[in-house]
Amino acid sequence: MKVLWSVSAVVILTLFVFSTANVYAQGYNQRERWQHLKNQIHDAQAKINTGERNGSLTRNEVKRLRNELNRIETNMDRAGQDGLSRREMERLDQEFAKLRRDIYRERHD
Repeated sequence: MKVLWSVSAVVILTLFVFSTANVYAQGYNQRERWQHLKNQIHDAQAKINTGERNGSLTRNEVKRLRNELNRIETNMDRAGQDGLSRREMERLDQEFAKLRRDIYRERHD
C-alpha cells in the first residue's frame, strides 16, 4: 500500500510539473509575440517620424499613416486582452506588413 501511495504521489507530482512548465512556456511565447508587435509599432513610428522630418511625407500622409498605426494598436490591444492566438498574430502581422508597404510607398512617391 505504501509503494502504491508513493508511486501515485510521484505520478501526480510529475504531471503537475509538466503542466506548470507548459503554462510558463505559453506565457513566455505570449510575451515574445507581444514584444514582436511592440517592436513593429516602434519601427513604424520611427519611419513615419523620419519621413515627416525630412519632408518625404506630407502632413496629410503623416496623419493617414498615424491613423492606420493607431487602428492597428487598438486591434492589438483588443486581441491581447485574452492572449494572442496564432490567427490574431497572423492578422496583426498582415496589418503591419500593409502599413510598412504604405509607409514605403508614401515616402518614395
